[in-house]
Amino acid sequence: GVINQSMGTGTGFATMTGVANVNTTAVGNVGVGTDDLMTYSLPANSLSANGKGVRVTAWGTGANNANAKTVTLAFGGTTLVSTVLTISQADVWWVEGIVIRTGAATQEAFAELTQGGTVTLSDVEQSNPAETLSGAVTIKCTGTATADNDIVQEGMVVEMLN
Repeated sequence: GVINQSMGTGTGFATMTGVANVNTTAVGNVGVGTDDLMTYSLPANSLSANGKGVRVTAWGTGANNANAKTVTLAFGGTTLVSTVLTISQADVWWVEGIVIRTGAATQEAFAELTQGGTVTLSDVEQSNPAETLSGAVTIKCTGTATADNDIVQEGMVVEMLN
């Protein structure tokens, strides 16, 4: 069932947010190409009604070299955000995505990837995934790079917004 909490001393109530998964085992890309870094399988029917959602927060680093590096956050087959990191600097990156169910196979999504370092950047994207929520949905970060550990994902937290 849904657990509500009072909002301060007012008359309003907020639905509780719950942590579905935490992963802090660092993983880096391997060689040339795209590698899955951290993944989470959102169980079937987790977003069982319109308005239910999931928030994904992930973070990591990029090597200080001239290799091209791209970090991507995906919800099922939909890329929520994909950003090319700045080369030749020690990067730190953070990405957050929110997906809200609007129908049995439709969602509204927003994601932002921020890179820190000598050069900072922010990439904000909006999308409309069309994942069938009666089945499991894979949430993942990928890294596309050239050499081992050009991109290292340090952590990922998945929260249910129900």
